[in-house]
Amino acid sequence: MGGGAVSERLDLDAVGDGITEHRLDLFLPKNQGAGPFPLVIWVHGGGWKGGDKSDIGRGEDIQMVQTKQLLLDKGYAVAAPNYHLLPDTRFPQPMQDVAAAVRYLRAHAAEFGLDPERFALMGDSAGAHLAAMTAMTPDEPDLQGTLGDSSTDARVDAFVGYYGLYDLTQRTEDQKNVCGGGKPGAESSHGRLVGADPDSPEGEPAARTASPVTYASASSPAVLLFSGREDCTAPYPQAERFHAALKQAGAPTELTLIDKAHGDAQFFTDPAIQSQLVRFLDAHVKN
Repeated sequence: MGGGAVSERLDLDAVGDGITEHRLDLFLPKNQGAGPFPLVIWVHGGGWKGGDKSDIGRGEDIQMVQTKQLLLDKGYAVAAPNYHLLPDTRFPQPMQDVAAAVRYLRAHAAEFGLDPERFALMGDSAGAHLAAMTAMTPDEPDLQGTLGDSSTDARVDAFVGYYGLYDLTQRTEDQKNVCGGGKPGAESSHGRLVGADPDSPEGEPAARTASPVTYASASSPAVLLFSGREDCTAPYPQAERFHAALKQAGAPTELTLIDKAHGDAQFFTDPAIQSQLVRFLDAHVKN
């Protein structure tokens, strides 16, 4: 992999209010001309309650840092936004933070050397959920929100998800079927996110609204999903269901399953997965 040649713009304020939750880091390739570069916006994971943008660019998870560098070496800029975390938030606020970051980067594309017409969203774990929701709902203003720059939108050409949740109405059932159980009801992480018991008739509509699978359509961006057959946090039927809904709608979609658990390093170190990631982005974003 390349030797780390990169230009950094750290702690950019996507909204203009100065708070940590609206900061983002931007990494630009060096020695590859002045751009404009296609952009991958990578949303960090952490169960909606932890993590930070620095996990992507400068964190202790060397596999993620290396994957960021892989993208830079292939000519992609990479951005990593923060967002509001539990317990001090509810959906859709964290997603609206992500959408604001996308709009900010598009509005300032010329300043940063980005191509505003070649954007992708990517995420791992909870970040995959938020990135997918943002990518799937560009025409849902109540979900996208109005934070920050309203002169443009958060539309993207592609979404890449690593071990994410895409159907919150079925997470508890999927955990039972794959692993024998999980934390049900309003005390589950996805229950706290939507502020209701997602397994109850009263809470199911909120969970459905917060599920990317709900918005699969022929106009959806291209989607690449990676999931693990041994994942008890985001069981692989979540990715299978999202993939099937996109396929039925006629949207371009790919799904790769591996025999690993949630967050396993192989998702970022396997040469075949790395090649699939780059090929997918080249096909749907760069070219």
